[in-house]
Amino acid sequence: MSTIRVNLKKEEDKSYDIVIKEGALGGIPHDLGEAGLAHRLAIVTDSNVAPLYGEKLLNGLEGVGLAPLLITFPAGEKHKSRETKALIEDRMLEAKFGRDSAVIALGGGVVGDVAGYVAATYSRGVPYVQIPTTLVACVDSSVGGKTGVDTPHGKNLIGAFHQPWRVYADVETLMTLDVKEIREGLAEVIKYGVIADSALFSYLEENIGKILEYDRSG
Repeated sequence: MSTIRVNLKKEEDKSYDIVIKEGALGGIPHDLGEAGLAHRLAIVTDSNVAPLYGEKLLNGLEGVGLAPLLITFPAGEKHKSRETKALIEDRMLEAKFGRDSAVIALGGGVVGDVAGYVAATYSRGVPYVQIPTTLVACVDSSVGGKTGVDTPHGKNLIGAFHQPWRVYADVETLMTLDVKEIREGLAEVIKYGVIADSALFSYLEENIGKILEYDRSG
């Protein structure tokens, strides 16, 4: 018997930037065009977000000479599934997306999880960009590289860790959310304050009313 060892000691830097800015969505096409991330871009979004920002992003990317494809699936947690992942992959395959491609996740947590999982496995892994449009996605699910889908046996049982190339949090997209969705996101932020940042917790105590009223001075 003989044994051959395969050494895998190379450490890859997977650091990335989180861009937080009012109107960030409008600058994304220029950023991606300048960065040369990929020529073919699959914009993955859901039926709630597509009418708000899908065409705007599509047209912007085309305007800088990139080749985007808009892929929309029905909104809702039940569509965070293997079937939705296969639908997205089939659209990309039909459009002949290859390794020179990237995925853009435009939406909330469901979109980010599914699109990120597609990026983790398509052509054995392609880059992806997170554009969260809910507060929960901005402060939680769009960072950390956790991707995956649900099954009848449980949530997030199938997935992968795949870090985004960049995250763009456009605070203007949060203005379309109802108070319930804002509260859900704030619950996550409050956890951060309780666990690790007393100053953040104090800030939330003092400004929670303004935040819930969409007062940008809060």
